[in-house]
Amino acid sequence: MKLPKFSLRTKIIFFLTDMLLFTMIFVFYIFFTYRIDKMNQGSLFQSPYLLLAVLVIVMIVYFMIMIMLITKYIFIPISEMKKAAEQIKTGNLNYPIQYVEGNEIGEFCKEFDKMRIRLKDTILEQHELEKRRKRLIASITHDLRTPLTSIKGYVEALQDGIVKDKETYDKYLATINEKADLLNHLIDDLSVYTKQELGEFTLNIERVHSGRLLNNYFNHKQYDFKYSPIELVLKRPFISTYINVDPYRMTQMLDNLLSNAKKYARSQITVSTKVVNYHLRISVEDDGEGISPDYLQNLFDPFFMVNKKKDQREKGGSGLGLAIVKQLTEAHDGVILVDSTLNVGTTFTIEIPIDR
Repeated sequence: MKLPKFSLRTKIIFFLTDMLLFTMIFVFYIFFTYRIDKMNQGSLFQSPYLLLAVLVIVMIVYFMIMIMLITKYIFIPISEMKKAAEQIKTGNLNYPIQYVEGNEIGEFCKEFDKMRIRLKDTILEQHELEKRRKRLIASITHDLRTPLTSIKGYVEALQDGIVKDKETYDKYLATINEKADLLNHLIDDLSVYTKQELGEFTLNIERVHSGRLLNNYFNHKQYDFKYSPIELVLKRPFISTYINVDPYRMTQMLDNLLSNAKKYARSQITVSTKVVNYHLRISVEDDGEGISPDYLQNLFDPFFMVNKKKDQREKGGSGLGLAIVKQLTEAHDGVILVDSTLNVGTTFTIEIPIDR
């Protein structure tokens, strides 16, 4: 026959109760056996039995106090933690532990509650990451399909011999090149974002001459604006100094800023450089509609778009570009700044420390 299992609380109360009953029985045994009530007053104070009875009464009071203290400082908090654990098991992470006494059990309850809060935050983070992953897949799928469709259309037009004059032929090739660059940007953004999420992102830092880096980059970029209605204005000479950067990621940052400016500029994009407090400032300014101050604080959040439906339909992009520029800039110990005026334009500035 299997004996029933008792809880710790039951065992302790059972033990203390037994001790209490045994003590009370012993007191009554002494009282009636030796007829302490019949003793005279003088012998009463000299009786060892009376002293023993007093001692037993003190023990009874002690046991009662012990039961109260154990119940208050051990059983109640354990019961609270049990209830909280049951709530957590059912998925309710909003059930706080009420026991906050300043003792060891109280500290344990506080740590248990911190664990509950951390578990709740972790689950919320996982849900947010899952939402971002789904949004990323949806955005990238849409954004890859659009330029691929354009490239296919222009290539088919060239293959079918529809284009006869060289100027139109060059425009078609430039458009194909622009769409291919857009695809490359999307793939780079996806690569950076996923590596950042997985904690696998690394930089290949080199000591680079800023003037040569910027001149080489923008000499190539000027061709992309040859047939564009947007004019690329370069305020040369660019600042010539040395910076510690990953050249590939630096060009990716510039690509994203130019791509973003090209979507919203009315007629021109201006690129300039200067040095402020031992930092190289590279500014990309457009003459677009500007951004409302209400949106500036969220501008670098992943997937954030000022007008999501309009931006995706008319401008393209997944909403990752500026978030990635911010991540890459901070990875280079730099900062990114934005200044925008409605109906005037927007300026994005990245600051990179100079290697002194």
